[in-house]
Amino acid sequence: MPPAPIVLLESDYETLEEAIAAKDVQTAQLDAQGIPFKQTTLYRLTDNCRVFLIPPIDPELESDEPSRGSSKPRTRRTSPQRRRERNQQVDYR
Repeated sequence: MPPAPIVLLESDYETLEEAIAAKDVQTAQLDAQGIPFKQTTLYRLTDNCRVFLIPPIDPELESDEPSRGSSKPRTRRTSPQRRRERNQQVDYR
């Protein structure tokens, strides 16, 4: 089981540089342990402070995800009535 996500709030530090340094330390520790992770920076709406989210990636879940791409192009389905109307020939004489 992967470790829990790491959440760091900019407001917990004196300066933005300290918050970024703390995030970098956390990601370096995960790297050193060989734990794959993603980094996301969110912004809290109430005060526009950064929220650094570092969720570890579970390799088992990554491999089980279905591919999102489709080799078959999408076609628009139409009702039989519309197909008949479209296929009728119009005589403009």
